[in-house]
Amino acid sequence: MIHRWKEALLSAAAMVFVSTLTPPVWAHRAPALSAHAAILVNGSTGQILYARNIRGEFYPASITKIMTAYLAITHGWHDTVHVSVQAQDQIGSSAYLRAGQSLPMPKVVTAMMLVSGNDAAYAIAQTVGGTVPNFVRMMNRQARIWGAPGIHFDNPNGLPDPKHVVSALGMAVIAEHAMQNPVFRRIVSTKESTLPPDPTPRVYYNQNQLLYNFPGAVGIKIGYTIEADETIVGAARRHHLLLIEVLLKDTPAGLWPDAQNLLSWGFRNFRPLTLVTRGQRLGTLDVGGRRVPVRSAQGLTYTVEKTAHPEIGVQLAALTPHSNRPIRQHETIGEAEITVNRHLVAQVPVRAARAVAPLPPPLRWNWAWLLLPVAVAASLGIGTRRLGPNAGRRRLGGGVNRG
Repeated sequence: MIHRWKEALLSAAAMVFVSTLTPPVWAHRAPALSAHAAILVNGSTGQILYARNIRGEFYPASITKIMTAYLAITHGWHDTVHVSVQAQDQIGSSAYLRAGQSLPMPKVVTAMMLVSGNDAAYAIAQTVGGTVPNFVRMMNRQARIWGAPGIHFDNPNGLPDPKHVVSALGMAVIAEHAMQNPVFRRIVSTKESTLPPDPTPRVYYNQNQLLYNFPGAVGIKIGYTIEADETIVGAARRHHLLLIEVLLKDTPAGLWPDAQNLLSWGFRNFRPLTLVTRGQRLGTLDVGGRRVPVRSAQGLTYTVEKTAHPEIGVQLAALTPHSNRPIRQHETIGEAEITVNRHLVAQVPVRAARAVAPLPPPLRWNWAWLLLPVAVAASLGIGTRRLGPNAGRRRLGGGVNRG
């Protein structure tokens, strides 16, 4: 996602997103997959490493609950969930909640994500949104804010609905943002949880097999309905590289081999490359005729093939190149365009490495003052010519004759 940021965004930016629209390029043969749509991205930057039919729209099933969990965490984490009859009666996978129960939100969200409880998702939506339709509007609004394409939620749990569809790219964007939340990361990596005794504790086990069978797996969510077939948003971290995958409309026999093979292919063939480190000196910017040394406001990594040695370029641009005002140390004064093999991948804000004094005001000539001496001199010259050189002598002589 490449943007030319305004100054306010530059100074407030907390992270850089590498373009998710960059087509993936790889020299190594990608694994054969049975999923109808698939994507593999760098989970820290959004950079696409593998893509197949990523904008096609499919039923998502329970990977819908990624957004439901995120909104519960960010908008109702300290609420108490009151289970309604409608929530209790939701069909499909269940956390076996009963109408009339009042349960802490963290426990209900965890149960929902581990066993994909449709009842829990419905109860969360009613609690956080007031009504399910209002909560669904919150879901779609958040997807738009994140710029997730091909997303149209129509319920909080993923039950079949012709108007409830997602794309692999859109779900990758949603997962990338959700994984930035530490509470969400903790929940999706949890293998076991319980609900309070009623009358005895109910134990839940995470149904995501990646957590048990794939080294480095950190979540996220699986789903299944007859209409959607098998779906998964999976994530794993190895050697400081976070990979997120989305598989849509997969087969029961193909889901787990596909999920493991795509992640393994990513870790086997790609590595993170540091393009810029936070505080790195990047050169100088010309601001109003002054050369101002600048440093990167943040770090930036990029994913490259393990055998690649790409050419990295940095181009600096000032926000206000003609300004003559003083510059504070650490003030954001421009951006660095970072290229890999001459392809623009990101823009990083840059800050002044030291304070710089303002330029002195320009010297302005007041032509009226220059003309004044000329006018005075001219007037004196005119007066002298009128009197003549012997004017005083004639006056003196006249006086003597009269005596």
